[in-house]
Amino acid sequence: MESQDPQRAIREMVEEIGRAADAAMRMVRQGVDDAQRRGGPRGPRRGRVGPVEVAEAIRELGRLRDEGLVSEDEFQAKKRDLLERM
Repeated sequence: MESQDPQRAIREMVEEIGRAADAAMRMVRQGVDDAQRRGGPRGPRRGRVGPVEVAEAIRELGRLRDEGLVSEDEFQAKKRDLLERM
């Protein structure tokens, strides 16, 4: 095995790490570009929901209210929000 200058070996490792970082950034940029072409990443769904989903969510909220985990005011506010999204 050939003996190398330690500083040269460190420089070569740093260069290799730099090349790997550059390749990783290219992959990230490509992923972002692909996501933007597909309409961007999807955030939390705030659009319209169906009546079955709304009814289930209200039932669950009612259960949480009955158990004392949410107040009546919180229950009513969220129920209103859900009904408006239908």
